[in-house]
Amino acid sequence: MRVMAATMSRALILCASLAIATLACGRIPGTATPSPAPRVSPATPAPHAAALTVAVEYGILGVAGDYAATGVTYAKPQLVYGIWGNLEPERGRYVWGPLDAVVQEYQAAGFTGLQILLSAESPWAASRQPKLGDLGDTFPQAEYLADYKEFVTRVVERYDADGTEDMPGLLYPVRHYGVEREFTGFWPGTADEYMRLLRIAYPAIKTADPEADVLLVALLMSDAFDGAPGPEETAERLATTPSFRKSLADIRTILAACDAYDIVDFHSLGDYTEIPPTADWIRAELARNGCGDRPIWIGDAFPMSGLVGFGGFVAPIPFDPVTAETRDAVVALLKSVADPDNADHDAAQAWLYAETARGLVKKIAVSAGAGLAGVNIGNLEDWKTGVPAADALAVPSLGASMFMGLMDTTITSQRPGGSLPYSGHLWSQARKAGAARPGFYALKLAYATIGAFTAVERLDLGASVWAYRFDTPRGKAWVLWYDDGKLYLPGQPPATITVQLPFDAARARVTRTPTQTGDEGTTTEIAAQGGMLALTLDPTPVFVQAPPP
Repeated sequence: MRVMAATMSRALILCASLAIATLACGRIPGTATPSPAPRVSPATPAPHAAALTVAVEYGILGVAGDYAATGVTYAKPQLVYGIWGNLEPERGRYVWGPLDAVVQEYQAAGFTGLQILLSAESPWAASRQPKLGDLGDTFPQAEYLADYKEFVTRVVERYDADGTEDMPGLLYPVRHYGVEREFTGFWPGTADEYMRLLRIAYPAIKTADPEADVLLVALLMSDAFDGAPGPEETAERLATTPSFRKSLADIRTILAACDAYDIVDFHSLGDYTEIPPTADWIRAELARNGCGDRPIWIGDAFPMSGLVGFGGFVAPIPFDPVTAETRDAVVALLKSVADPDNADHDAAQAWLYAETARGLVKKIAVSAGAGLAGVNIGNLEDWKTGVPAADALAVPSLGASMFMGLMDTTITSQRPGGSLPYSGHLWSQARKAGAARPGFYALKLAYATIGAFTAVERLDLGASVWAYRFDTPRGKAWVLWYDDGKLYLPGQPPATITVQLPFDAARARVTRTPTQTGDEGTTTEIAAQGGMLALTLDPTPVFVQAPPP
């Protein structure tokens, strides 16, 4: 999923427009960045009995079999495959090849669940086409609203596995469809326009497949919940509308339309600590609107914080746990990652790979503890161009997001489904998998240990300690780490703390999240004493289990 200008014109227009205006996924403009303080974990909630679906994103051609080795069986394809203009580039002419190829590859590799996002973006039906400085208007012209309904119906009918007009070779039904990508510049229109579109798409999806679930367009509210602020600061942040997202009133408008969606989707592109307060706020809004306990899904989760972003003409915005004091050092570090000839490249890249692995485990564990229905973990490949000067130049704008791939990949010339006819042409091409990175093995370890959990409970082991106990078919498992709110750069030893974990067995198997290339997780056995297990924790999560009998 490398960012190439020739194939991403709309994405570049979007990014340029948002970046020039102000931040994305960061703090509210004018809000001071506080110095780090010890993490105050959210109040211990009641145990959750619902399992979490762990998925990978964004699904690209050529690597499904490689990612199936993690054990994960759910995926969200790359967003371009669900764009109306790629599926119906001209009125009445459908091109199924690229989306079919992705569905076929992932299902053949063992991915039984897929989540497809449908976008009304079209070169012939949109009300206004995008151009530099203008995101356009995705909402269809009035004369094409019936065509949009037909487009949605045809997609759902093709992948519902009901034996009627199905994709040849379809193995499993696709049951999850999102209506549009993100409630930011990716939906340039108003909340009312989105509601009109949703009320066309929702009944069309349900008529084509009554068992399908519809995801509301994803909310991106990292500016409000970055760093898990208190209620007063959260309210202040929500009252200010940064350029990248819609207003609080608009967000409330679409959330209130709970008769036209089944699942709430939000994006977590910042630190894992934003997840519990975001989920709590959404649940409070649902309750306020009488919507009941709707499932909540993180449709896009960076495996770690983006660290910095949306700079260039202005200083980049720090993402928690980066502060104004550490921002410049982080930018320099990421520029070293971008340039293989930089003297600090190897150390910087190893550090980033380790942070990706740590953050991935934390986002999965915290999502489970927050009672979410699912989390889509990215990224299946880097987003960099591979041109060091260009990538270094992009660091203040894109931050760490360019380097979050869970394995090395190369782009081939093969197009298993043919070319995408409208946009995102690069994603027509299959990838070739290379070396797996620590994040890949962290995902594999987390899924093997807690992926099938039946209940999860947050434990209170002290300030800044994050600890979760999971009931699994193979017995209890724990995931724990220590987070004092500081970011430790290469060569800086992290703070540690020793905790006492109540533990019934005589001995425990403790596995550290893999953070080095070639490491799949180091396991040691330690003895419990007096029903307690002494564990020394640092920012790297550990998995604890009783040895098998």
